[in-house]
Order: sequence, then C-alpha cells, then structure tokens
Amino acid sequence: MAGRVTLARVAQEAGVSPATVSKVLNGRAGVGAATRLAVEAAVERAGYVGIAERQRPFRGTGEPLVEVLVESLHHPYNSVLLEGAADASEAAGAGLVVRLLGAVFDDNALAWAQKLARAGRIGVIEVTAHYSKARADALRTVGLPLVLVDPLDEPRTSVYNIGAMNWSGGVEATRHLLELDHRRIAYIGGPPLVACNIARQHGYMAALHQADIAFDPSLVLNDGFTFEHGLDTAMQFLSRRQRPTAIFAGSDLTALGVLEAARRLRISVPEQLSLVGFDDTGVAASSAPPLTTVHQPILQIGEAAVRTLFRLASGDAAPKRIELATHLVVRSSTAPAPSS
Repeated sequence: MAGRVTLARVAQEAGVSPATVSKVLNGRAGVGAATRLAVEAAVERAGYVGIAERQRPFRGTGEPLVEVLVESLHHPYNSVLLEGAADASEAAGAGLVVRLLGAVFDDNALAWAQKLARAGRIGVIEVTAHYSKARADALRTVGLPLVLVDPLDEPRTSVYNIGAMNWSGGVEATRHLLELDHRRIAYIGGPPLVACNIARQHGYMAALHQADIAFDPSLVLNDGFTFEHGLDTAMQFLSRRQRPTAIFAGSDLTALGVLEAARRLRISVPEQLSLVGFDDTGVAASSAPPLTTVHQPILQIGEAAVRTLFRLASGDAAPKRIELATHLVVRSSTAPAPSS
C-alpha cells in the first residue's frame, strides 16, 4: 500500500461522501442503517484508523504505549535491549508492551495493526531477523511508525532501522586473533541471510584479506545465534585433524556452545584454542574463562529505537538508519597461538 488510508479513500470505497463517513465514525445521526453498515465495512476493509484515535495517547486520555515484537524472551541480547527500551519509554512517560512475534500472523496483519492503533500504541519496534512487508504495510496503512532492530537484508531506504557497526566489529575481533599469531581462524555465524551476520562475516573476511590470509570456506558455518549451533559446529571443527587454533563466534551464546565443545574434547581455552564472541551480554563476563567479545551497545540500541519511534509518531524527521559503534573487550578466552 502506498501510505496511510484516508477518510476520502474510505468514502470512495463505500460509494458515499466523506461527510457521511465522518458522521458514521463520530456516531452522529442522519445516516441510514444500510449506509452505516456499508461504511463500517469499508473502514475495516481499508484499515482506516481516525486521527483522533491515533493521537489519543498524546492528548492525555491514555498512556502512550510502545509495542515491541521479539522472537524470544530467553536470548540474552533481547533481555538487554528490552531494558534499554523500557528505560527510554519510562523517561518519555510511556509504557512498554512486549509480544512474541509468533503471535502475529501476516495473513491478518491489517486487523492486527488496526487493533494496535486503537489501543493506544504509538508505534512498533521489531527485534527480529524476519522482516515482514505485510506487517510494515499494515502499520503504514493505519499510520503507525515501525522501527526495526537489525532486520533481514531489507534496503535501508525503505524502513527505519537501528543496529551496531557489525562489519567493523567483525574486523576488530579477527584482527585481535591475527595479532596473537593465529592463522587458522574459524567463523561460526548466525542465520546466513541476516544482515548483521553477513556484516560480521564480511568483517572477518576483510581482516583475513588485509593480513594476506586466504579465505577458507571450510572454516565458516552459519546457522543460528544459538548455544546448540556453537556446540555442534565446534565439535565438527575441533575434531578435525587440522583444527582451527581460534574461533570467532557470531554471538556470545554461540561462543558458550564453543566452550562446551572444547570442554568435552578436553581442549583448553585459551591455551589450545582462542575464542572471541559478539554482543558482550552478561554471560560473557561470567563464563569460564571470561569471554573476549565485541561489545555492541545493546542497551543504547533499545533506547534509540524508542526515541526514534517517538520522533516519528510526533511527525518529526528521523534518520532511516542508525548504527552505533562497537569495540572489543579483551578478557581471558584469547591468548597467543600455540607453537605447534
């Protein structure tokens, strides 16, 4: 859909004047029962939500609410991001509603968006790799802004989105291992088509290229930012006759899986295997050994997503893409490459 549905468009669909639609929406008399039903049906089909309904939270008759969609409540990344979003929402005098993405169905996206608009939401933040054009179009139809956090490979000009400098983080992680004289470095990444994972892997490859080390595709495996993927892949890599001396994991949770694989195979970290993660969530500092990892400002990403949503809901301009800087945090999981 091209944009928010207007009262004039509803009138055209119902075959009546805009004044008649206005009467129906405001509960005024002077409209026949059949015409009223036709207008109400056209309103629902078109996904029309009146300006008064959308602006109700800003007029003091209800608490502004931010809708946040996440794929999981168990991932450490999401926990930190929600904390930042909650802080920013509280500072703006708003509430935060968190919903699992699995509860939203694209085949009923318009009804879902209408419900949100009429329930006082000022907009939606999606923390997901699976960007949905159907959901984005539905929100645009009812006049609610959408902000994505590191979405699937969607063109940045088409949607407001926020993330970290994933490419530079991948470069810095790999350079750290190269500076420790590691030359056989594996990358265990996340979903292969997710933009942040692509950027981290490209950063890894760029650092290898800059060090004149040929990229070896057999040392890269992408699947998910999960403990299980880290464990299963590291068991494969570390069981090889010529195993890597270092692993760059695409997330801290993946790195924990690598640590478990090393424990099962009696490979000492960092003496026999160096390991770098990505995120710097709470699990990084409390792992054994404490994890060297790329810090991304997850708390600040959550705050920035809420602030951007409020700017858009108020009609102000906002940048389409915001990237916050990363930096490497060196702990105890990395050491010079073993001599043999």
